[in-house]
Amino acid sequence: MKYTTTSFLLFITCMLQAQTKSTEWHFGVKTDLNFSTIKGNGMATGFTTGAQFGGFAEKPLSNKWSIQPELLFTQTNTKKASDFMTYYNTEGNVFAADNIKLGYISVPVMVKYNLNKYVSILAGPQYSIMLFDAESLMDDNKGIAFKRYEFSANAGLQFTIGSVALYGRYNQGITNINDIDNRYAWHSRHIQAGIAFRIK
Repeated sequence: MKYTTTSFLLFITCMLQAQTKSTEWHFGVKTDLNFSTIKGNGMATGFTTGAQFGGFAEKPLSNKWSIQPELLFTQTNTKKASDFMTYYNTEGNVFAADNIKLGYISVPVMVKYNLNKYVSILAGPQYSIMLFDAESLMDDNKGIAFKRYEFSANAGLQFTIGSVALYGRYNQGITNINDIDNRYAWHSRHIQAGIAFRIK
């Protein structure tokens, strides 16, 4: 992850230095449906619907390239699997519900490449920090089952007409977010579809 981040920052620096004139920042808001799951032992395999919303800024670097940092609230909904107790014997606790609801502040930093006037490809890293969790995988006195932070990677496609954009994005978790123990790794996966409005 360290080398990926370093390479990404070097790429952005080179792109900025290659420009001969400055261009202004653009700003906007966005919202999407967030279909999420957590892959790992004891977790259900299906995708569950949540939501994501926030704002973005875009800095054009050339006619083709731009950088797009975002600040988002991400709702991650998933479920524990019926065989959860096979992997985690938590002293016979009876769990109240299968549903898991997590809330994050997410900061993607996307590189955007314009294929033409309407279609763009975006990709970049993301850092997320947990705001709240609603799950009953562990006793109250043992803390929560998930780590408070996560690194992930995004890739997606965007279709833009004027100040409105429709997009689809895939997010793959890189961090093992299992905080119960280190026997089994949990990695989040998200499929997102939404709409963005540029307001400046």
